[in-house]
Amino acid sequence: MAAATVDTIPPVIRGLNRFETLSVGAAAVIAAVAGALDLASAPNTAVFVVSGLALVLLAWVVGVATEQLGASTGPKVGGVLNATFGNAAELIITVFAIREGQLEIATASITGSILGNTLLVLGASFLVGGLRNGLQRFDRRVAGMNASMLALAVIGLGIPTVFGHVGNPTHVQAISDVTAGILLLLYVLMLVFYFRTPQEHGGRDSGPHWRGRVAMALLLLSTAAVAVVADVFVGTLAQVVSDLGISAVFLGLIIVPIVGNIAENIVGIKLAYDDDMDFSMLVSLGSSLQIALGVAPLLVFLSLLTPYHFDLLFPTLQVISLVAAVFITALIAVDGESNWLEGAQLMAVYGIIATAVWYL
Repeated sequence: MAAATVDTIPPVIRGLNRFETLSVGAAAVIAAVAGALDLASAPNTAVFVVSGLALVLLAWVVGVATEQLGASTGPKVGGVLNATFGNAAELIITVFAIREGQLEIATASITGSILGNTLLVLGASFLVGGLRNGLQRFDRRVAGMNASMLALAVIGLGIPTVFGHVGNPTHVQAISDVTAGILLLLYVLMLVFYFRTPQEHGGRDSGPHWRGRVAMALLLLSTAAVAVVADVFVGTLAQVVSDLGISAVFLGLIIVPIVGNIAENIVGIKLAYDDDMDFSMLVSLGSSLQIALGVAPLLVFLSLLTPYHFDLLFPTLQVISLVAAVFITALIAVDGESNWLEGAQLMAVYGIIATAVWYL
């Protein structure tokens, strides 16, 4: 009987523990329900909520699969994989938003992802880790380098915005295209430096318990499912703005990034709880860097395949918020130590920004 039971398990999920199997199953079921509601022309708000929940569960599966695959390839490759596939849902959602002409939501989601990772996630990591472990330490050299790279990225995102207000608006797109190319080049150089620099932090000791092909299969399947469900989710956004009475900017800056980045957010907070602050900061700041240096510039070029051309012209409030986030993050990173109060400070800044955006 036991052998027969094992044989009935699909090969792709063998090697998963009970919780992981339930997570994969729940993600598949909720994703199917979201698709069914969309095909049945169910109320828009219901489709929005269910498809958003499906994206959260799928993002969790993507995050776990990436973590397992990264454990097989080593901490450096694992960190890049975690940031890359952790942002997959965010990238797919934003591409679909651009395709639908919802450029305001797409722009806000870029800003929201950076703010969410540097203020909300890093703040929650400091808060949870500090309450659990007291004063925590991390490599201030690496943290400082990440903070300076983030500052350079914000400068790159801010210059087209400044030019759009003081220069000739007809040249904003050209400046955005050139800036996007430079930021992508900077991202490549950062990866080269990252892989060539000896790693002082050994990472976690726990090895993978999945086979590599299981992790890869789940990663590919869950990413494909994210693409399908994201199309459904984005199709509800325009109507949700009027149904729920919220602004498109709040939807893009707060809700969409939380839905798209929930997996890596949880991972970063859990790492801080386990007193692995170097890896926790790599997840949060690394994700912000990839959004600013990789995803945002890539969207400029991917938008050429759509009827709507995306540029790097951000609203002034969003640029000021990014500058404030980078400034306070750099201040905290300079001493190589963190505590729960600093976490509360970061989250307070995020709360103030979210409040201001709510009333836009």
